[in-house]
Amino acid sequence: MPKPLKVVLWVLVFAAAIGAGAFVASRSNPFPPGVEDPGARPTSSKSPPPTADVWNISMDISSRHTLHVGGSCRTDWRVTGSITLQPNGRASGNADAKLASPASCDFSQAQVQTKAIRLVVVGTPLDGKLRLAFSEAGRTPVGSQDLGGLTNTLSLIHPSVRLRGNPKALVLATKPDGDLGTYSSSSHLALSMQ
Repeated sequence: MPKPLKVVLWVLVFAAAIGAGAFVASRSNPFPPGVEDPGARPTSSKSPPPTADVWNISMDISSRHTLHVGGSCRTDWRVTGSITLQPNGRASGNADAKLASPASCDFSQAQVQTKAIRLVVVGTPLDGKLRLAFSEAGRTPVGSQDLGGLTNTLSLIHPSVRLRGNPKALVLATKPDGDLGTYSSSSHLALSMQ
C-alpha cells in the first residue's frame, strides 16, 4: 500500500474514533445515580449552622437542717429557669429558687430567712445524659440565712437526665453541718424543651 494512502486511512480511522467518542460522551451522564454534579448547585450555599437547644428547668426541693441538740428547720423551694445546650455539648443557664412557704423550725429563732436564691446552672454531657450542677449567684434579702440548709447541699445536687421522652431526676443529698448535725435535701427535677 502506498504511504500517502496509509496516512489518509489512519487519519480517517482516528477521525472516526474521535467522532464516535464525542457522540457517546454527548449521550451519557458522567455522574452515575447517587453522585451529585458539583457544578449543578451554587457554590455560595452553605448548610445552616447547628442550633442550640433551650430546656426549661422545673425543680421542687425540700431541705432540712437537723441540729445535734435536737430539732430541725425545714424549707421548701420552687426552682424555675432554663439551660441552653450548645451543639458542642456545653450547657449553661440560670435559675431562681423561691421559697414556696415560710421556713418551719422546731424552736424559735430570730434569723432572717432567705426568700430567693439566684442560681447558675452548668451541664456536662456524659454517657448520653446531661449532668447538671447548681451554684449560688446571690440571695434575697442580702445577708439573710437559709435556715433549711439548701445552699449547703447545693453543691451535691447533680441530676443526670436523658434528653429524650420526659427527662426527670430525683436527687437526695446529705452533708454534715460541722457541728454534729446534718443538712439534707430532696430534689425533684423535670426538663422540658422550649
